[in-house]
Amino acid sequence: MKKSLLLSMCASVLLSVASPVMASAKQEEGQFADLPVVTLEEGRALTEDLSLVNENQAKYVFLFIGDGMGNIPVSAAEYYLGPDNGAQGSGMAQAQPLNFSQFPVIGLQNPTDADHYVPDSAATATAFGNGVKINSNVIGLTPDFTEQTESIAEKAKESGKSVGILSTVTLNHATPAAFYSNVEHRNNYYEIGQQMAASGFDYFAGGSLGQRTGSEGSDQDLYEILEENGYTVADTQEAFDSVTAETGKVYAPAEVLSGTAMKYAMDREEGEQTLADMVAKGIEVLDTNEEGFFMMTESGKIDWSEHANDAAAAIKEVIDFQDAIQEAVDFYYEHPEDTLIVVTADHPTGGFTIGNSETGYNSYFHLIDNQVVSQEVFDGIFAAAQEENPEMTFEDFVPVLEENFGFIFDLDVTEEVLTHAQKAELEAEEVDPMTITAMELEELRYAFDQSMLTYDERNAGQADVIKGYHSYLPISIAATRLVANKAGFAFTTVDHSPERVPVYAIGAGAAMFEGNFENSDVAYKLLAAMGLYQGGDTAVPQIEVTGKADAAKEEEATTEETAEDATSEEAATEETTEETTEESAE
Repeated sequence: MKKSLLLSMCASVLLSVASPVMASAKQEEGQFADLPVVTLEEGRALTEDLSLVNENQAKYVFLFIGDGMGNIPVSAAEYYLGPDNGAQGSGMAQAQPLNFSQFPVIGLQNPTDADHYVPDSAATATAFGNGVKINSNVIGLTPDFTEQTESIAEKAKESGKSVGILSTVTLNHATPAAFYSNVEHRNNYYEIGQQMAASGFDYFAGGSLGQRTGSEGSDQDLYEILEENGYTVADTQEAFDSVTAETGKVYAPAEVLSGTAMKYAMDREEGEQTLADMVAKGIEVLDTNEEGFFMMTESGKIDWSEHANDAAAAIKEVIDFQDAIQEAVDFYYEHPEDTLIVVTADHPTGGFTIGNSETGYNSYFHLIDNQVVSQEVFDGIFAAAQEENPEMTFEDFVPVLEENFGFIFDLDVTEEVLTHAQKAELEAEEVDPMTITAMELEELRYAFDQSMLTYDERNAGQADVIKGYHSYLPISIAATRLVANKAGFAFTTVDHSPERVPVYAIGAGAAMFEGNFENSDVAYKLLAAMGLYQGGDTAVPQIEVTGKADAAKEEEATTEETAEDATSEEAATEETTEETTEESAE
């Protein structure tokens, strides 16, 4: 292979550079002449373990989507798991790799939508779930709304595989919905829930459902509709534990939820259900099918925490996501020849960065451990305190900030903004980095005062715009940003960003995910891995995948294909798709 040859050449060059002759020449002169020479390590692996990649057809396919998990959240989690390298010299800077970042194949996919460079989850999930670039906020409909798309999950189900859809957020949210739904707007939650019930998929798990009784609260409960369509709704720990492969179609929302989503990992109590539990149960339910299965698992609150500029919650969600992926990795080692695992993200979020002018070239990542609850939970803490004391002052609330974020306050502090040199001098005097400066105190006071107002009052004064609070509770987002900054992290927005995101792959067909490609290509690669795509061998075609259209459009499409000498197999597929559409409409 050309790649192997290139690596061998590079290795030869490196070894020649490190030859004893050149090393000796280095020692002959200079102030470090007496130091011992460290030679390059012999026998060091220069390539990935390609034995973990094969060209077999994938019987079992795991697609993991870290919503909002661009490069930075992965790196941040790996750095957090390693030692800090701050001024106190706490250790050598050495990242601890996550399990999926060690997969042998890594590629890059472009997350942009058909109509926006900055994408949203509905369109991105439709792209890599259905193989079509569409407009933002739309699920499963082409840009002109003239065609519906068919997802890889639906194709897997039609081929005889079992299908599971999991998410830490609501199951009729944008990303999971893209694998079974076709709607004009991602906020059509009730309609999406109806299509979920009609999907026939075998296993849904994680969060609850948004708008269970419709936008007005007067429609039939979606849980009842699921049960009418043959689903067992296992919404207690006892019911979840009793689910087996013999149970039939299952929807398993976590017993303890935060609203309609699972709790943040950092807010979860010991013994409460995790995403890893949901994946493990999914494997148990789906694995009995001789044709195999397709499982899509989303960690949706990585995105939510980054929207809220909550670095502590985001990092701990990524680590929790790793635990869920480990369940698939364990399964892979039991079935290494016919299992494919792909991990990617729909888009980055928050303009999340590592390094800021407050910490310079040092990092103090473990300072995020001073934050003991997520921004979401802290909102509730503030609301309860305000309800108990409507005249509450900032001074009254300081102990709550100290308890939940580890801040150290001197309410009379007056120092000016410090330079890095001045900060270094203070650090030499062992000033705790969680000490609040005068400028930080001013910011927290202002955020508190704005939080005591109603949202409309804050918005009228444009505090949300001026300070970048947007729809978030000012004191919560100000506190999470401050902890992040002290640790060495920062955010530039509360929205998404469009930089390319990594794709990690291991197992059967994993080699296809190397390189730089569009997010819509992910769908074709997954279909090809499962043996469900019969396209060319050298390139992924840029075509639309259509399906589930109404009867009139299907008849017209079938007529056109007949004129083009369509094969009987294609015609049969169209007929099956039409029947599925009619059943869903009923």
